[in-house]
Amino acid sequence: MSSLQPDLVARIRRLPKPRDAAAALQPLFEAVSNAIHSTQDKFGADVARKGRVSVSVDTDRQKAGVRVVVRDNGMGLDERNWRAFTTMDTAHKLSRGGKGVGRLLWLDCFERIEVASVFRENGAFKRRSFGFALSNDGQIDGLKTAPADGETDSWFEASFEGLAAGGYRDKFPGRGFYVFQHMISHFLPVFIGNGCPVIEVRVDKDRRRFPDRIDDVIHRKETISGLSGSDYGTFDLTLMECSKVASTSLDGKHHIHFVAHERAVVSRKIDNKLGLGFFGDGADRVLQAVLSGEFLDSSVNQERTAFQFKDADIEKLIGGICIDRIEDFLEGPLATVRLSQEKTIETITETYPSVRFGDMDELRRKIPSGELSDDAIYGHLSRERYRRDRKQASRIRSVFQDLKESAFDLDNFHSKIEEAREAIEDAEQRSLTEYVVRRKVVLDFMDLLLEKVRDDTRDSSYAPERALHSFICPMRTATIGNGGRGFEAASHDLWIVDERLTFAQYFSSDVPFSQLSSDTSDRARRPDLLVFDRVHGLRASTESSKVLLVEFKRPGRTSYRDNEEPLQQVQRYVFALQSGELRDVRGRPIKLDRNTAFYCFIVADIVGKLYDWTRTWDPTPDGRGRIYTPRDGFQGFVEVMGWDSLMGDAKQRNQAFFDKAGITGESFFSPES
Repeated sequence: MSSLQPDLVARIRRLPKPRDAAAALQPLFEAVSNAIHSTQDKFGADVARKGRVSVSVDTDRQKAGVRVVVRDNGMGLDERNWRAFTTMDTAHKLSRGGKGVGRLLWLDCFERIEVASVFRENGAFKRRSFGFALSNDGQIDGLKTAPADGETDSWFEASFEGLAAGGYRDKFPGRGFYVFQHMISHFLPVFIGNGCPVIEVRVDKDRRRFPDRIDDVIHRKETISGLSGSDYGTFDLTLMECSKVASTSLDGKHHIHFVAHERAVVSRKIDNKLGLGFFGDGADRVLQAVLSGEFLDSSVNQERTAFQFKDADIEKLIGGICIDRIEDFLEGPLATVRLSQEKTIETITETYPSVRFGDMDELRRKIPSGELSDDAIYGHLSRERYRRDRKQASRIRSVFQDLKESAFDLDNFHSKIEEAREAIEDAEQRSLTEYVVRRKVVLDFMDLLLEKVRDDTRDSSYAPERALHSFICPMRTATIGNGGRGFEAASHDLWIVDERLTFAQYFSSDVPFSQLSSDTSDRARRPDLLVFDRVHGLRASTESSKVLLVEFKRPGRTSYRDNEEPLQQVQRYVFALQSGELRDVRGRPIKLDRNTAFYCFIVADIVGKLYDWTRTWDPTPDGRGRIYTPRDGFQGFVEVMGWDSLMGDAKQRNQAFFDKAGITGESFFSPES
C-alpha cells in the first residue's frame, strides 16, 4: 500500500518570511517558549523558584556570525518529548498553544542547529545529541544516545548558528538593545505571571535577569479578571504603566498585547484612541495592556504569529472590553486630553450647532476618549445626529400610522403629537442655528475683506474686485441646477445681494456671452453676474420673466473709463439679451418677451466719476443709493448701491436670526482677548 510522502523542504519554503524584527526573532522565541514550558512541566507551581532558562545571543550589524544558545533545566528529551520532537504537527502541547511547528521555524531561520539533552529514564540519566538539518530525509543527523555518567539533573540545550538568507538575515536585530526590547514585549505576559522561571539573557556583553528586571520597566500594574466579551467569552486584562523603553522597538507608544497561551501574538497600537503621548512627571511613561482568554487561545494560527479572525474582532475587543478600563487606569494623564477634546467639541458645535444634541458629557461619550482630530470628532457627532434623526423620523411615522387607524387613544395620541413636534423643533432649531452661524461668518469675513481692499491704495481696480466678487460668487462659473453642458455647479453667497438668490440654480458668473451663446458680436462683453431667476414662483412659464444683472466695482474707486458709464454698460447687456440671438448654457435660445423685467444692480461706492454720472438719478428710499427707471427700451430699473449699504442691508435682514441664535455682534475674526 502506498501513502502520501511529506515534502518538508517545500513546506518550510512556504512558511511566511519575516517582514520585521519581531517576526525574525520568532524562532528564538519559540525555543525560549519551549524551555519555559519544559520547566513548568517539571516544577509545576514551584517553577518560579526552581526553573532556570538561559539565553545567549551573539549578533552584530553585519549579522555574519550570529549564534544563539537556549538552555533550560526542564524535563529534557525523554521518550515522550522525543516522540513529540520527531513527529510532524504533534498535538503534544496543543492544550498550551503548541502547534508542532516551532522546530520548522528553526529550520527556516538558521543554517546550523545542534541539540543536546540529558533526561531521566528508569531512574538513570541518559544523554541525546544530534544535528538538526533541513532536508526531506535524515533531518536528525548523527543521533547519539548514551548513559550520562556524572549528570545529576535533566536539561535541554539548542544551539543555532548562521541566519538564512533573505528575510531572517535582513530583519534579525543587529544590536542587543532591540533583542531585549522585543523579548520584553513578546514575553511580557509570561514575565508578569506566576509561572515564569528565572530567565538569564545575555546579548553580546549585556546581561539581564527576568522576570526580576521587568520591575525596572513596570511602575504600576492592575489585573482585572472575568471581563465579559459578549460572544467572545471572558477575558483577563492586565494594565501596566511602564517606562517608555517598553515600546522603543514597537510602532507607537501605547499598546494592547493580545496573547494566546501566555504568548504575545498581536500588539495593537492605541495611541490614537487615547490621544496621549508619553505621560508622567518625566514624560517617560507608556501604557501596556495584556488581554488573554480562551477565545484568543483557540484562535491563534499555526505559526502563532496571528489570529484566525478579522481585524474587526480586534477592534471590538479593544472598544468593548479594554478601552473603558484603560481610561479608568489612566484617569490622571487623560484629564488633560479630555480638556483639549472638550475645547475642540465646543469649537465644532459653535460652528455646526446641528451636531450639538446634548450637553458636553453626552457629546464626549460619543467620541473615543483620545480622539483630538477635529474632522474625526465632527464625524462621530454627525453619525450620532443621523442616528437620532432616524429615531425621530420613526416616531413621527408612528404618529402618522396611528392617525390612519380607525380607533386610537386620543389622550395618548396628543402626547405623541407633542413629542413629535418637540423633536422636529429641536432638529430645526439646531439646523437653523448652523445656517445662521455660517451667514454671520460670511458677513464678518466680507467686512474684513472690504477693510483690506480699501486699505490697498495701489492703482489697481480689477484685482480687488476679483477678491470681493470671488468670495460672493465663484468667477467664470455657471450652474443650472440638475446638470448642464460644459459648466460645473458652484456654491455661492448671492443672498448678500438679494435674498431671492439664496437658492438660485441658474446663473452665469463672470462668463463672457460668447461662452453662453453663439453670439458673434462683441464677444468681450461680460456681466459680472447674470441670473435667470427661476425660483420661488418668479417664473410663470418656461421663459424667464425676471432677469437680474449685477456689476461689482472696487470699493472706494473714483476713476472709470468712458465706456464704463453704468447706464450704457447695463443697456448693452440688456439689449444683447433682448435680441434673441443668445443661447443659454443648455444651448436653447434665450426667449425674452416684452414683459421681461430687468433688475440691474451696480455695487460700488458712489464717489468720483460714478457720482457725477448718477447725479440726476432718483435717490433710493433709504437715501443711500441711486436708482434709474427707464421710460422705454426695457422694463425694470438700474440701482447703484454702495458696499456699506449692501453689507448694512444684509446684516439687518439677518439680525433677527442672529438674535434668535444668540450670536453676539462681535466678529468671528476679531483678535482673541
